[in-house]
Amino acid sequence: MNSYPILTGRDLGYVGGAEVEQVCLAKELVAQGYDVSFVTYRYGPNQVENVNGIEIIKTYESQKAGRTNVLLKYAHIWSSLKKARADLYFHEVGSTGVLPIFCYLHNKKFIYRIASDAVVLSQPLFGNCSLIREFADTLEIRRANLVIAQSEFQRRTLRERFRVESVIIKNGLVVHQVDHEEKADPPIILWVATISSVKRPHFFVKLAQSIPYARFEMVGGKTADDQLYKNIKDAARKLPNLTFRGFVPYHEVDKYFKRASIFVNTSSIEGFPNTFVQAWASYTPVVSLNVDPDKIIKNKKLGFYSGTFERLISDVVTLLENQKLRHKMGKNGRRYVEREHDIRKIVKKYIEVFDNVR
Repeated sequence: MNSYPILTGRDLGYVGGAEVEQVCLAKELVAQGYDVSFVTYRYGPNQVENVNGIEIIKTYESQKAGRTNVLLKYAHIWSSLKKARADLYFHEVGSTGVLPIFCYLHNKKFIYRIASDAVVLSQPLFGNCSLIREFADTLEIRRANLVIAQSEFQRRTLRERFRVESVIIKNGLVVHQVDHEEKADPPIILWVATISSVKRPHFFVKLAQSIPYARFEMVGGKTADDQLYKNIKDAARKLPNLTFRGFVPYHEVDKYFKRASIFVNTSSIEGFPNTFVQAWASYTPVVSLNVDPDKIIKNKKLGFYSGTFERLISDVVTLLENQKLRHKMGKNGRRYVEREHDIRKIVKKYIEVFDNVR
């Protein structure tokens, strides 16, 4: 539903990891000869647009979501799904619970991809997790013709908690050629995410306070929590060593990863963050406070998994003071992304799955 700004390249103040990944996949599928439609929020006067060969079918305005009756919202989505006339329906985030019912009643195939560990663990991402939302997530998992997981942890948890088998397909992004000598001097420590409670941006502000001699940059747009955004922005701007960039459109964010020498993640829970892939693609090692999918950061030496805030400080300082180690982990990350996350390789796995389900 939030894919419109990424599909069109417009700056609408929001970028989500799942949306970025699905747009990359869609463009590659179109290049392979597939017809692709997106159902999104409504922007502009036209209900249907075609951008770069991708059909965009719009529902209702995102700004009116909080004031619109749930049944009316789902009716808009239902109508747009019918307009798509698709052979396969694919869902990852947003409007949970609609597609299983729609596809069952219209005898269509439905594929569901897990976007976060929170889904398989039935944990809240924003606010409290209602029983209705938990039921909707369970419905998506159980009614899908196929479930796609991001990691071995998700695959195993789906089997243990839901008795559902799944296929692992890793995040696929466009892997551009990058000059690993583009790093800024002195080194920059980067944070990129939405400014939300689950991303815990206050830890990055605290990190900048703890290492006053280092340079920090923070990139992040608003969610519904305007007060949190204001608090983080105000706190960041009080620190001379922390530059707060606010929202940056997806097509412009790569330049920050290319300049940065260290990428920091402070989230409480994730799936497999696209920002990890973006960082490694730019020869930038990752230091993560709480997230290490299938322990790849540790096992493949792509940075550090800290576990505690005190260790986070120590790990960042270690990389700051050891240029040779930064370069080694950066090269490890680049090789890993080229091997495991290039969308040109990933799309082949999706096509195989689509052909088998259809």
